[in-house]
Amino acid sequence: MGSNMAECHPVGFQWVVEAKERGARIFHIDPRFTRTSALADRHVPLRAGADIAFLGGLINYILTNERDFREYVTAYTNASHIIAEGIELPEDLDGVFSGFDPETNTYDDTSWQYAGVGVDVVAAAGARSRRLPAHMEEGGQAFEGGSIPNIEEIEKDETLQHPRCVWQLLKRHYARYTPEFVAETCGVSEELFVQVAETLCANSGRDRTSAFVYSVGWTQHTVGVQYIRCASIVQLLLGNMGRPGGGILALRGHASIQGSTDIPTLFDLLPGYLPMPAADRHPDLDTYRRATTARKGFWSNGPAYLVSLLKAWWGDAAQPENDFCFDYLPRLTGDHSAYQTALDMLDGKVSGYFLFGENPAVGSANSRLHRLAMAHLDWLVVRDLTMIESATFWKDGPEIETGELRPEDINTEVFFLPAGAHVEKDGTFTNTQRLLQWHTKALEPKQDCRSELGFMYHLGRRIREKLAGSGDPKDAPLLDLTWDYPVAGPFEEPEADAVLREINGWDAGGNPLSGYTQLTDDGSTACGCWIYCGCYAEGVNQTARRKPGREQTWVAPSGPGHGRTTGGFSTTAPRRTPTASRGRSASGTSGGMPTSAAGLARTSRTSCPGSPRTTGRRTTRSASRRSAAVIRSSCRPTARAGSGRRRDWPMGRCPATTSRTSRRCAPRCTRPTRRTRPGSGSPTSTTPPTPLRRSSTGTTRIRS
Repeated sequence: MGSNMAECHPVGFQWVVEAKERGARIFHIDPRFTRTSALADRHVPLRAGADIAFLGGLINYILTNERDFREYVTAYTNASHIIAEGIELPEDLDGVFSGFDPETNTYDDTSWQYAGVGVDVVAAAGARSRRLPAHMEEGGQAFEGGSIPNIEEIEKDETLQHPRCVWQLLKRHYARYTPEFVAETCGVSEELFVQVAETLCANSGRDRTSAFVYSVGWTQHTVGVQYIRCASIVQLLLGNMGRPGGGILALRGHASIQGSTDIPTLFDLLPGYLPMPAADRHPDLDTYRRATTARKGFWSNGPAYLVSLLKAWWGDAAQPENDFCFDYLPRLTGDHSAYQTALDMLDGKVSGYFLFGENPAVGSANSRLHRLAMAHLDWLVVRDLTMIESATFWKDGPEIETGELRPEDINTEVFFLPAGAHVEKDGTFTNTQRLLQWHTKALEPKQDCRSELGFMYHLGRRIREKLAGSGDPKDAPLLDLTWDYPVAGPFEEPEADAVLREINGWDAGGNPLSGYTQLTDDGSTACGCWIYCGCYAEGVNQTARRKPGREQTWVAPSGPGHGRTTGGFSTTAPRRTPTASRGRSASGTSGGMPTSAAGLARTSRTSCPGSPRTTGRRTTRSASRRSAAVIRSSCRPTARAGSGRRRDWPMGRCPATTSRTSRRCAPRCTRPTRRTRPGSGSPTSTTPPTPLRRSSTGTTRIRS
């Protein structure tokens, strides 16, 4: 459901096709008939946005016909837990649950508490809008049932007959989702719906499992989270969670989008889904430990994950007497999401912004707000493969066309720095199920394009050089970082392999760890991400295994990838590897691209609007200089005016950039012109077009 897997995830879909050949039944439940539908046993068309009704029908079918895996449900879910008196369902309160405040449109979830324990323990569905007790902090551990201190005191009825047990409340809530209701709401015939429900139930239980597969067809709905919650209920009732062949598979749309959440790009998480400390709740490491450690399960060893992470980031500076540099971590003071940050830009609270692989001018919700927000910045750095809309919003955005904004009124200085593509750098891809595969650089990046790893490493190196010798406490977190990767190649690119070794982790003797169970909280282990520990087991890059499938069994247990644990590389986390395993050290080298090779040329404003050298008010660097594009956004005088001086910067800008509709630099775009048929009067030779070069008036073609 919510996925066209055959077309959008064809490599993964090969296993679905193989499973079908081995006897599995595939249902494609989607409004459209696609290639996935053509390869499925049955296409089930439903109205767009009606997924909750369909899933609700499955839940009702399972409960009404008692097709649940009862032993699993009573042992591994909260179905037998009894909710305290006072709980009321939507059918009792005209469409809302108990605790709803119509004036604030929020819920007070105290009426959803379990019977037998205090009001600080709420059912898993409870909204966490109020101040959380110590055992229910944000992060993965909040969902561990064992984290409830007095869980043994919760009243239960393992016969599932008590009217207020979760199983009975669920049955009463979903009773409305009858096959007739599903047919009317979803546009699916009752017979076809029952066929899907019966097949799913028959293929689940003690001996068999079934899986749901979804993608952006679910997540991009405003109620996408509720789609996934409903599917979770179905799979829990059928015993399909945490068992081979079961689960709910989220197909990630990009090569390593799973890796970007494991080693996170999210503001409220540390690597491995450790919660980011909050300013008002985690004043020290001990408080953080007590608040985020579960009694059992993965998160019972949470302190070891965090301490090992701190040792990986700050090395010898992280000691027990200073809480392993816990105070160096940033603290959450509220909502720091991209949308809130855009609002802060409008209020003048944010003056500078980096964009890495994001295009909020057209790709974020309420993109108009983001364009207006970026117009309030002092500076904006954009790193991408091409000149995206967020880099040119000041001159060609919709607000410019309508007159709401004028280029001459926008003071944002935009720096566009070209990024290297995935084939131009080493690294790993983390797939949907956290299997990891190493990819090797195919070629060096063209001109002055650079990888994110190289950019962040050299940016951090130069900042540290500027702060060297500082006694200011606020500079200590930067100066104490283990920022010492070996570099190689003509552009002194940090070795991604060394980053992966750091993420895997090692013990006090510098020996690579083989799994997260070896991590300790006494400072004797370092690990950049606990869920990836083992990806460099035995000192071997397990993610780079390339034993051909024909030499293995059909399940291919020996690669590529690392099936036991996973790995990935981070461009933001500092790394440190024992000298014996690091190869060439960064010390003794200048670091970064030599200044003479490329630098950031900041050309000054040479005239007011209308000058042949300007576009609107922005000046661009001379086309003869191979440096980073600087798009100036102000007519105000500057001390740099007329200097045109170069800056020591490892990232430059290809002087032959194409328009923003192209994704390549000019030297890569010289494909042959189209051949003409004989007799057409035109030559049939394949003459490459002349390269494109960006000038002050836009993209022009330069004659050879």
